[in-house]
Amino acid sequence: MNYKNLLKKRSGLTMSEALFTLAIIGVIASLTIFGLVAKISDAKNMAALKKFYTSISQVTMFVILDRSSPNYWGLDQYSQDSSALAYSYYKPYFKIVRDCSNATGCWQYPTKFLSGKVYLKRAQMYQYMFTLVDGMNVIMNVYPRDIVRSEFGVNVDKDSVVFIIDVNGNTSPNQMGRDIFAFVLNGSEVVPGGKDNTYNCNKAASGLTCAARVIDDGWKITYY
Repeated sequence: MNYKNLLKKRSGLTMSEALFTLAIIGVIASLTIFGLVAKISDAKNMAALKKFYTSISQVTMFVILDRSSPNYWGLDQYSQDSSALAYSYYKPYFKIVRDCSNATGCWQYPTKFLSGKVYLKRAQMYQYMFTLVDGMNVIMNVYPRDIVRSEFGVNVDKDSVVFIIDVNGNTSPNQMGRDIFAFVLNGSEVVPGGKDNTYNCNKAASGLTCAARVIDDGWKITYY
């Protein structure tokens, strides 16, 4: 018996086995590449988020110097007029390429919660939307105090302006806690959503409070 030929026969792969092995290698490679792309995307989004937080904090200081405390702006919850008024105060300090008010063109729909459920299907009448020169999309809205406390995790004393920022513009995933984050005008400063409570920053919830979680975790997404 030719043991050398027998060994070759026993150790060789059939065509189906070879294809199956290649398929497994391909799946593993694609998962690895997908993971790397996701990490790179998250890192870019965090850099953009940090840039926006620095910018909005500086702009708010100038706005308050010019317009006094937001406590005296007469803001009403869910009001297009209030959102437009607050935007008019901020506009001179922003570099804006698109001004959409509450019309389409400055925001990508549908917008999703961190859980994957739809948050926004279309523009709302009481929102004010615009796009910055670096491609970030922004919604300004005036929410009632109780909603800001319960949904955005910031213990405000009055109805307040909430900035919802899509740091990579129209690029996916358009999801809270991934590329969309909230900041709240609380008195004389802008604070991240979740400053006082980050309870809904998890994969089963809205993600409206993830901005504070990201900052506390060193500008990294650790919850997804």
